[in-house]
Formats: sequence, C-alpha cells, structure tokens
Amino acid sequence: MRLTRPSRRTAAVAAVLTLGFAGGTVLAVGLAGGEQPAAATGSPDPVAAVTAAPPHVEEAQPTLPPEGVALPTPSSDVHVAIPALDLDLPVLPLSPRNGAINPPTLTAAYWLAPYGDPVGSAEQADNTLYLAAHSTGIGDYGFDPLMESDGGGSTLEAGDVIEVSTPQGTVDYTVERTERYAKGELPGATEVWEASPGRLVLITCFQRGGGRASTENLVVFAES
Repeated sequence: MRLTRPSRRTAAVAAVLTLGFAGGTVLAVGLAGGEQPAAATGSPDPVAAVTAAPPHVEEAQPTLPPEGVALPTPSSDVHVAIPALDLDLPVLPLSPRNGAINPPTLTAAYWLAPYGDPVGSAEQADNTLYLAAHSTGIGDYGFDPLMESDGGGSTLEAGDVIEVSTPQGTVDYTVERTERYAKGELPGATEVWEASPGRLVLITCFQRGGGRASTENLVVFAES
C-alpha cells in the first residue's frame, strides 16, 4: 500500500517496533510507503500527528555474539548519555530503507534522520528528536539499561537527565515520564509522534526478563 510521504515537520506516525525471538529483540521502525520523508523547513510551532494507515513492519532476528566476545562499538562524535544509568552510546543517523528502519548494530543508538537532528543547543531544534536502539534483555547492549533486569519496569524516573552531545554542544533533556505500548499500538499513539521542537523521545522494545518474548514497546519522553 502506498501512503502519502510525510515531511520532516510531519510526525512519524507510521512507526512500530518488532520483536525477534530466540535470544533477543530487534528494533524495527516501519515508515509508510517505503520511502524516505522529504526534508522541509522546520517550524517552532508543534505540528500534530496526522493519521496514517498501518505501515510495513519488518521482522528480524538479532545476531548475538558468542559468550565472552564483545561486539565493536561504532565511532561517532554524537553521543547519548544517561548518568544515572551509567549509559553512554554513540549516536548515528539512520534513514528508512524500503519502508523500515532497523538499526544495524546493538552497540549504538540511532536518530531518525528524516525528523529532528541532534543539535548543539535547545534553541536550534526544529522537531522532536527520536532516538531508537535495540534491547536484548541480557543487560549488555543498546537501551538494555533502561529496563529493570526482572522486567518490572523502567529504571528511568521523572527528573533523570539525558544528555545528547554534539561537537557544537550538549543539550540536557529532563525525563518527564515513561510509557509502555502494546505491540501495534505505537503507530496510533499521537502523543508520541507530535513534532515538538526541544523534545526527546527514546524508543526500544520493553524486555520482561527471564527470556520471555517482548510484547510491548518502551517509550521515554523528555524535554530540554
């Protein structure tokens, strides 16, 4: 199904997370129409999400390394850090391909390039910044630290600080809340996909612990 191509100012309504089974979770964000959204001039005014039909969803299974073997970490001059969780990940751009976004590594976070970019100061933001990363449930990769090891909930609390650093400067985002969405609910969650300059949204699969399959997405809302 072909859907209208959204602009940068249009919220990424057509986005979902999918689960890979047998040992871990892979993040896949589908975009409507299988095309990259065209860039457009940013606006300081929040733009409400538009309603879109469900997008293409890509299922994939992560490849975890053998025990004791560390995966390489990509190099980037953009980083996301959460001091309270001792988390520090390189951040790289990722554009949709064939209607889906699937981060290529477990050791980095990725900003959705058609939307908000990491900036040196909050005043430069022209859209919501979305950072997506894998989680595996074993505590070693991507956004694993965002979840309690027993699957009880998120380790982040309101007031925690998320730092996104670039060569031009660092923006501090304060966590407002975390939410869990059942698989398939995220595309219609308009509160997630509003284009709001100065806002940061982290997205990953919520891991329930004990090797159980993920059935939800974890979304973290923060403001600069």
